[in-house]
Amino acid sequence: MIFHVRIAAVAVALAALAPACAPDEHEPSSTWAPRAATSDRVPEPAAWRARTFTNPVLPGDHPDMNLYVEGRNFYMTGSDFGMSPNVEILRSTDLVRWERVSRVVSPAWPGLQDAIAGGGTWGGFIVKLAAGYRIYFAVNFNQFFAEAPSLAGPWTDPVAVNAFPYTPPASATAFNRGNGYDDSVFIDDDGKTYLVIKAGQCKWNGLTGGQENNFGINLITQLDPATGMLIAGTTLDLSFVNLNVANGGCGDPAGDPAHADTSHWAEGPTMAKRNGFYYYFVTTHTACGGEEFVWRSSRLSADPADWTPLGRLTANQPPFAGAQHSSAPIQLGDGTWWALFHSYECTGGWTGLARQGLLGQVTWTDDGIPKVGGDWAAPAPAPDLPAGTIPFLAPFQDEFEGPTLTTGWTFYGHTPAERYSVTDRPGWLRVKPAPATTVWVVQKDALHSSAMVTKLEFTPRSAGDAAGLRLGNPIPAEQVGRFDPAFQPASLEVSLARIWDAGDKIRFALGSFASAAPPTLTTSAELPAPTAGAIWLKLVRTAHQATGWFSTDRRRWTQVGGPIDITALDDYNSLVDGWVGNQAGVFATNASGDFDLFSYRDGATRIPGSEPDQRSGGAVVASTEQGPVLGGLHDGDWAMYGGVDLGSGGARSAAIELTLASPGPGPAERRVEIWLDRPAGGERVATCEVPRTASWESWRTIRCPLRAAGTHDVYLQIRGGQGEVLRLSSLRFDAH
Repeated sequence: MIFHVRIAAVAVALAALAPACAPDEHEPSSTWAPRAATSDRVPEPAAWRARTFTNPVLPGDHPDMNLYVEGRNFYMTGSDFGMSPNVEILRSTDLVRWERVSRVVSPAWPGLQDAIAGGGTWGGFIVKLAAGYRIYFAVNFNQFFAEAPSLAGPWTDPVAVNAFPYTPPASATAFNRGNGYDDSVFIDDDGKTYLVIKAGQCKWNGLTGGQENNFGINLITQLDPATGMLIAGTTLDLSFVNLNVANGGCGDPAGDPAHADTSHWAEGPTMAKRNGFYYYFVTTHTACGGEEFVWRSSRLSADPADWTPLGRLTANQPPFAGAQHSSAPIQLGDGTWWALFHSYECTGGWTGLARQGLLGQVTWTDDGIPKVGGDWAAPAPAPDLPAGTIPFLAPFQDEFEGPTLTTGWTFYGHTPAERYSVTDRPGWLRVKPAPATTVWVVQKDALHSSAMVTKLEFTPRSAGDAAGLRLGNPIPAEQVGRFDPAFQPASLEVSLARIWDAGDKIRFALGSFASAAPPTLTTSAELPAPTAGAIWLKLVRTAHQATGWFSTDRRRWTQVGGPIDITALDDYNSLVDGWVGNQAGVFATNASGDFDLFSYRDGATRIPGSEPDQRSGGAVVASTEQGPVLGGLHDGDWAMYGGVDLGSGGARSAAIELTLASPGPGPAERRVEIWLDRPAGGERVATCEVPRTASWESWRTIRCPLRAAGTHDVYLQIRGGQGEVLRLSSLRFDAH
């Protein structure tokens, strides 16, 4: 197979591209299936379009992203580390809303069995072949690729990419330094394709031994389009960027303390070309405080004299004070340039959500220096792209009705296929651990506030039997057999489960894993389980407080103990062990458990108004009575809450309840319109008249009838009034 001569990988004029894509390039995600609301539906005006967006556009763990563009579709890959299946591919038409297309590497592939340093796969980049696609990614600090006729798969087993010895500066000794991690691909104007390589860190420590020398190298090596392998003799050595601390590197090779800085690695390299200049982007490190730097040259050269450092690309501000590891910027048809970045949410105790995906507009000074500035968390003008039909990518509700487990579910490490099934009992997920082991089936934790619900059939019979809901961070090396225990502290999880403990019980607990043994419970409460049969479990998390509930009918709930403070779990730093953030889902220990449904954002449970996933205006303000609320809402402003379960497992929503304050001046006619699934052909399902309240601390709960079921993005749009119209404390749907 050969590459197309030109690939839209750096600058894309979308207006000149094909208006549609092939069916296999446009495969919708099977993880989101909205159901129609059945009353008062008003079609969305054709002219409506979300002209603003807020970050993160990819909430939860989305590190080390790269972009590939084809037609009107944008595709993204990144690092999965110890979560399998590996190498997730996402698709978007507007750079804000993303859906899953496929996963490339099966947990059964033997090359993952000895994966180290976070396990699994790192980075990823897609290239187009004459008869399909090739995707590059790293395992154990070296590159592999897989191929498929479609981005939806099926994918071949990974193939190792060759590597060449590297001779460090001032040394005659050649080392096999591998071919890198967090690599990317660059296609030049002449069609030549290059692997942009980063290997090692930054300690140029003597250069006297073997591979233990942990020096960082930055290379560009040409790829053979036919074989996918590196071409000998084509390497350009840009490792000099590691020697300049002020521009993203990590110190002088002589070890001069005045120039050494081990917090700078010159990692995650990407390249773009604009107006005849090559731009080389590198990241100092991947945690809070990490920064993105840029170098520029008029020719693709290994001569340091040809490259000019342009300084920092990003101006990081809280809460995303570590925005870096950028994709190569791409140009749209209107001339604007955009890139994806990752960052921890560095303030507020939310680093447990890991490195979240941010979208930033890249602007250029008159002399060609790129910059990304402003407040990462504030509403910003959205890319001028047509509205698509893709919902916001939030953890999804699943009733396990398909023949296979949907793409968004993952496992820790190499969970064999025989340990779970959606066909043993159609319509149910059966989790089947081996004796004395646990199987977790999880999604990325992605929001500050969640209300996980599941329907469980499970009968514990002996000590250690357990099944239920779980929110936690990566489990220790001894349990997955792939992380280095020397770098793995105890892991935390909060769980709500049916267990056996001198009887059939419902337990709500915060636990700590330090080995393969059952978790050590630091906080727990138990109640006798109801009679045998299906039960509902609900684990609610808001403002670093978790509560646990159970029910036999999903309408009348019994709380298990009191709230548990999970600040330490929410603020977990993933860089110290498994490299991934917190995960939410279901589990079973010792014995099989059957799950009929899973929801991450139960609409019948209060959703804080201060936690929208997208908004056009407003800001979080403090209320003495209600705590954080969404204020500053004017006529025309909207707020969106993604992935809300308005009715599943036979339930339906009959009304929405809004708790709000609205003492503002102006006409009394003010209202909130409730829309579902904008801009994906959305419709208005309710209009709520807003009463005037005495003050901003005078709160009213209003109830508006509607009929809806399924999982939806819920938009609240403000109409009427002058100035600040209202403040929103919460929303909740009456589902039964």
